[in-house]
Amino acid sequence: MKTNKQLAQDILKELGGAENVSHATHCITRLRVNLVDDSKADLDALKVMDGAMGAQVKDGQWQIIIGPKVSDVFMEFEPLLGGGKTGDGGAGTKFNFMDTITGIFSPIIPALVAGGIVKGVLAIVAGFGVDTSAGDWALFNMISDIPFYFLPFLLAVSSARKFRVNEFLAVCVAGSLLYPTFTAAVESGEIAFTLFGIAVPQFSYSSSVFPVIFGVAGLSLVYHAIDRFVPDLFKLVVVPALSLMIVIPLNLMLLAPIGAWCGIGLANGIVWLFSTLGPVAGFLLGFFMPLIVLFGMHQSTSPIQIANIAQMGYDYLLPVSFCHNLAESGASFGASLRMKDPAMRSAGITCAFSAFMGISEPALFTVQVPNKTPLIGAMVGCGVGGALAQILGVKCFGFVMPGITSLPVYMDPSGAMWNIIAILICLVASFAISAGVAFAFTKPIEP
Repeated sequence: MKTNKQLAQDILKELGGAENVSHATHCITRLRVNLVDDSKADLDALKVMDGAMGAQVKDGQWQIIIGPKVSDVFMEFEPLLGGGKTGDGGAGTKFNFMDTITGIFSPIIPALVAGGIVKGVLAIVAGFGVDTSAGDWALFNMISDIPFYFLPFLLAVSSARKFRVNEFLAVCVAGSLLYPTFTAAVESGEIAFTLFGIAVPQFSYSSSVFPVIFGVAGLSLVYHAIDRFVPDLFKLVVVPALSLMIVIPLNLMLLAPIGAWCGIGLANGIVWLFSTLGPVAGFLLGFFMPLIVLFGMHQSTSPIQIANIAQMGYDYLLPVSFCHNLAESGASFGASLRMKDPAMRSAGITCAFSAFMGISEPALFTVQVPNKTPLIGAMVGCGVGGALAQILGVKCFGFVMPGITSLPVYMDPSGAMWNIIAILICLVASFAISAGVAFAFTKPIEP
């Protein structure tokens, strides 16, 4: 079994060495790398590398699937590159929306998952008739709420890393959105601040997503613009102060309200789509989810999911992702029953178990895509699961990775049992249908 360091060294070798890497980052399961010269890298070798679960090139970015230990491998990979090649797009790297979203949200997911799991445990406790809002339980309620209430601070740090600007200045930008005078004025309806006689627009920015991202992006532009013209002798004093004096008013007056309106508009649009199409919307999202994951676009919904949980206390998109993983598991399991080669059958069952636990890429890249019909099975099974989730009104009450261990987060905080029963119905249907379709239409695979 390779160590993380050995795996990092092997990956770098097949990518053409450190001098061929212009930028590297990672998401939840994938090492994401931009290369100087793609012809120097060996994609086929990366696909079958021991320790990796597959590889692909998407929009010029090389994605090596590692699984849950990707952050540990990245810690070994980063020093091998030298400085200036991680954490942001890098010099000469084209802006990529999906890469930006991934880079911002991936680092904060452990905190959000922690809060979600605590919420799930509290919901289970509440199911036994315990009042979790009082006594010692109130402390754990606070723990579950912290990552969501102070979400702007978490996003400020990760956005600063992505946009290459000082993290502590970014936290100051986030702090302006949650400043006590400002938040108290929002609650009372009074005007907190004015600028040149114009009242600063007031929104509740706790748990918000886009306002702080827009603000930190603006901070990066302003900071680097000022930095070019200020002599080195005065940089430490002048550049940070001028940056905050320009960006915080600009953010409060313009960028943050635009971000708030974007978030509201996006959430309302999704609500309208699902309330109008209902099960059809759930089926379409589920049906195409394997392809969305295949192309590395599955984190594009993270801002919506996080905002829904922070503002409404639940999300209705995460259940579809949960169904997707069980559909991938079922399709891989069904196809493996058609494999006469013991090694292939074992690999298929292993991939099925991995998807069952929450990591679907091994099943997707090892079983579904190469054999095609299991992919169709996963799409159909997840489509049915997504439609059922809308029909049954399934909700997810915390931001979690969609594996079987996330079931506690589907426990209704009120203690009612229906939501947990409903998600189990959706999961069983997704798994069974995917396994059935994959088994029925996959030709027996010879050694």
